[in-house]
Amino acid sequence: MSQMSIDQTPTADQSGSQKHPVLIDTDIGDDIDDAFALALALRSPEITLCGVTTVFGDTQRRAQLAAHLLHIFGRDEIPIAAGLQTPLQPRHRPSGVPQAVIVDDCADCGAAPMLSSASVPELIMQTALAHHGRLVLLCLGPLTNIATALRLEPRLFIRRIIMMGGTSGIPFPEWNVRNDATAARIVLAAGIPVTMLSWNVTTRCQLHEEDIERLRCNGSPQTRLLSQLIEIWQQHRPHWHPPLPYLHDPLTVVALCAPQLLQFEEMTARVLVHGPFAGYMVPCLLDGPLVHAAVGVHTDEARRWIMKRLLHSSSQIS
Repeated sequence: MSQMSIDQTPTADQSGSQKHPVLIDTDIGDDIDDAFALALALRSPEITLCGVTTVFGDTQRRAQLAAHLLHIFGRDEIPIAAGLQTPLQPRHRPSGVPQAVIVDDCADCGAAPMLSSASVPELIMQTALAHHGRLVLLCLGPLTNIATALRLEPRLFIRRIIMMGGTSGIPFPEWNVRNDATAARIVLAAGIPVTMLSWNVTTRCQLHEEDIERLRCNGSPQTRLLSQLIEIWQQHRPHWHPPLPYLHDPLTVVALCAPQLLQFEEMTARVLVHGPFAGYMVPCLLDGPLVHAAVGVHTDEARRWIMKRLLHSSSQIS
């Protein structure tokens, strides 16, 4: 294994500033870290968010929640599409998207959000084509949507996929990979450069109680929404999950915008799809696709970087 750095090549927009065109594929509404990641992308001046797609289970409810978050952040123009509900290789029953209750309870939400008329594979392909191979995909859930788009267009020209999932340590059935092992295998084998934020690294980065209090006291509509979502998540979280959120998905944004806060190595990553170990990722030990895998994180620095951006608008971030 050799030490590697992520490709940071940005693109120029019409104003001359350098930005990464990004599409986020998310299973927002279960764990709280998806909402953090979406908010963090919106608060990162290095990113132009070109679209949001939802995956796994009730994707319509997930899309409504994502649309509500975009609305509160003043970004209603970003297209959102509800994606595939059933994985290519189903494993677990999806939840009921508990955080979406905030949309039902919102008295001033107005009319239901307008979602894209395009299917998710179409939106991914259209966005990739519009950006001429410069698009970065941030994948925060099972890879069903991305694998389906690749099946329809194997030559889909994506600059990089940054995925939360898998393992760079011992073989392990991490949630996102195990929930659609076939999709993970398709995506990893597609020849698109993949940066992988694995569970054994992301579980080292967790919000502190004082971070949650700072969000609660900040007073902006955006941080108020995040605080409300934290409360809902804490009420519905699995009994084995600690009450302070892990920052799994926000670290995909860190990997794109501040990769110096992580350490990466190039390694093979094979996903097993048959037998009792279906859904396990085996890094390093077997032949398989090469990935840029996170193997370490500067925990306190990454957490502070994330909090600074969540607490301030992009215009205040240098």
